[in-house]
Amino acid sequence: MTDHGRGDGSSFAGALRAAISERGITLARLQSQLKDDGNPISMATLSYWRSGDRQPEGAQSLSVVEGLEDRLGLDRGHLSTLLLPSTRLGTVAPPRLPFDEEREQRETEETLEALRAAPQDALRDLSTHMTVFVGRSGAVEKIVMRSLVQATKGTITEIPLIDVAPVETETMSVISDVVGGRIDREYLHPGRLLSGVVIALDEPIVAGSTTLFEFTETFPPGYPPRQSAWHATSRPARESLIWVRFHPDAPPSWCEEYLETEDEYVSSLRTVRHGAVHLARHGFGPGILGLRWGYDE
Repeated sequence: MTDHGRGDGSSFAGALRAAISERGITLARLQSQLKDDGNPISMATLSYWRSGDRQPEGAQSLSVVEGLEDRLGLDRGHLSTLLLPSTRLGTVAPPRLPFDEEREQRETEETLEALRAAPQDALRDLSTHMTVFVGRSGAVEKIVMRSLVQATKGTITEIPLIDVAPVETETMSVISDVVGGRIDREYLHPGRLLSGVVIALDEPIVAGSTTLFEFTETFPPGYPPRQSAWHATSRPARESLIWVRFHPDAPPSWCEEYLETEDEYVSSLRTVRHGAVHLARHGFGPGILGLRWGYDE
């Protein structure tokens, strides 16, 4: 494939047609794959994009373009850089805090206020991968988290993160090894259950653009043992993945996955094979997705 450079909209259509042809895939099959990835799109819209009658606009459409690049085996940006600049990002649902309990809702809002965190109504969680390492004690030792987010309007310069401890504690988890940003502020709520940090991004992102950042979270002495791993999102996310890896000397007696939204709570037992278990969802949110485990006496 050649480097087309930034074009006039027809360049995008031409590159898309060429990629589909070289891949030897039908539009129906491509649409089905995109839907499986959490990027639903109608056949009509996909056909319009291929013909050049329309070009992608809006936050959801930009996410689909990235999905096209992945499914067609293209380098990231191969298609998106050919789009004309657009100020329209479509309708984006307002974010909703994913915690159900009244206390956690209230203290989350208070923690974000104390951190002077920028409003998150202009941020979309596209993809989050969590790798969770469980120690010999059966508790989480560290979490490596990589997240791809997108600005839906204005300019985003920072990302707030909230931690909810298993029980009240004076000890905060430690965020380190940040790639793509740096820790700018942190705060422990007086209730000692919630804490938060703000990651200042290395480079601000504007409407339609994305940034990828990574960090490691560790739990120092004094932090209550955690036998769960969860990810909360305030909007539907394209992809959420949690991979828990247990110490060879500490396989759990039981493990379950759970899903919490405003309308439902669902859980089911999981089998841990070869010392690990994972949970993946496409298009999940707002809500909490997690795994928890335990040990019989």
